[in-house]
Amino acid sequence: MESLSFDNMAELYDETRVFNTNCLNSALDYIVERFPPNRFGSIFYPGIGMGRIAIPLAERGYHITGVDISDEMLALLKKRLAQSRQSLPISYLKADAAIVPFPAVTFDMAIAVHLFYFIQEWQQAVDEILRVVKNKSPILLMHTGTGGEIPFLNEKYKELCAEQGFPIHDIGVRSTREVVDYLKNHGCKAEWIRDRWQWTSPIRLDQALDYIRSRAYSFTTIASDDIHSKAVDRLKSELLQQFGSLTTEVEIPNQIYLVIISRPG
Repeated sequence: MESLSFDNMAELYDETRVFNTNCLNSALDYIVERFPPNRFGSIFYPGIGMGRIAIPLAERGYHITGVDISDEMLALLKKRLAQSRQSLPISYLKADAAIVPFPAVTFDMAIAVHLFYFIQEWQQAVDEILRVVKNKSPILLMHTGTGGEIPFLNEKYKELCAEQGFPIHDIGVRSTREVVDYLKNHGCKAEWIRDRWQWTSPIRLDQALDYIRSRAYSFTTIASDDIHSKAVDRLKSELLQQFGSLTTEVEIPNQIYLVIISRPG
């Protein structure tokens, strides 16, 4: 499978990737304190999408250069920038994160948010980040939580597809740990910033199920319409049996975390 474009999911993307705003602001302020824009002013942002993280970073003084393979996501980014009350230092172009059209040692820092799950050639994308950032420049891997997902529903959906003879395989990595291990093999060091920006999300079963039905997540885009429809119907039936009502809310623990990658001197 090729790298995933979010063209078909662009309109639902922000809605399904919600996060606690206070936690996000605190995490971004931490980045500013740790890597101030007057020293790390230019950021490379592969998978910039519609700018949900790039825009608040630019508002804090960074100059952002992003790439994305989704025309629809970039169109929404363009619209958001046009509607902004201030002119933000964000530039972007359509490009594959595994083939970046920038010279070596160009940027002061790089940030990747939930990126490598969706890239088949994710090692090549990591290599490109290492190539275009300056020597000793930090690379930030950021996780902003699971949004509107109920993780056990996701796993049950995958099981139901597999029962129909269609197992759902990962496009890229299964976890950030794989990326960190790959970078460590390149001599990099990793510092995990976890359990600092945490919250609990009350998510209704019917809402989470509708997102799966709408194919709002990468793992829902793979199965055929028939297999997908049957899996969703089975999932709905099992939820009703277990909970009695789809309006039931499930409390989902969530957090934003960072992995700060430092390169060898």
